[in-house]
Amino acid sequence: KIPMKVRDEAASLWTLPNRLSILRILFIPIIVLFIASQEDGLLLASCLLFIIAGITDGLDGYLARKMSLTSRLGLYLDPIADKLLVTSVLITLTYYRQVPLWVTLILVGREFLINGLRAFYAMEGIAIYPSSFGKIKTALQLIGISCLLFNIAIERIDTIVHQIGLVTIYGALFFSIYSATNYLAALFKPQVSK
Repeated sequence: KIPMKVRDEAASLWTLPNRLSILRILFIPIIVLFIASQEDGLLLASCLLFIIAGITDGLDGYLARKMSLTSRLGLYLDPIADKLLVTSVLITLTYYRQVPLWVTLILVGREFLINGLRAFYAMEGIAIYPSSFGKIKTALQLIGISCLLFNIAIERIDTIVHQIGLVTIYGALFFSIYSATNYLAALFKPQVSK
């Protein structure tokens, strides 16, 4: 007979929030391929898929809290899915000269740094939770990228939508650096011995 704890742990792997995170990861290669096609119809489809993926980002966390479906896997799967989605599409947009290279390097570098530290501390049994500034950064990235994708799908010229997208990405860059600074300051703060 399987112990209750083991059964519960196995069941928690396939909760609705975790399935939404996995769905978000599965969307990534499709979105990137659609952008790479540079065909109007597929570019618009990439924009719609990215928006759906962005909605699942907020939805999985909300459902996990509302329905008490939080799990250890979900704690790590959700941010990993977010980072993979945003960095993959950002790099693709940079290749097609929609986002400046230096912006993408800072945003992607920050994700590698913070997630590397998260993984290191997780092995020590310490969970580092996303800050409110980190969540604002993610929201701005999703909005900015959606604007850029919509612009290239519809007109592919320097329109107001493109400018809004870039300004929003720059806002995400600010919160990215600010939240990373806060994380590092908290992690490496000298411990006062009593």
